[in-house]
Amino acid sequence: MSATASGNYGIYSKKQFEHLLTQTESRHREFPYIYYKDINDKIVQITEVVKSSQDKSNFDDAIYLGELKSFHGVSLQPIHYP
Repeated sequence: MSATASGNYGIYSKKQFEHLLTQTESRHREFPYIYYKDINDKIVQITEVVKSSQDKSNFDDAIYLGELKSFHGVSLQPIHYP
């Protein structure tokens, strides 16, 4: 683990994201778009953060995004970067 890494790992699942959108519509969640910076300073959208690269998501379409560096922010709408 590098000195700037958080020891957290990002996962993205379209099925899980759709569930987050449903929670937003029913007012159980305010911000469905969750962003972190990875260890290369790339901003990535995640749906889940795990503590180990060996941890698995409960969603069968989950994609492992790698090690995360820091929390970037949340949004009600997607953030578009150039």
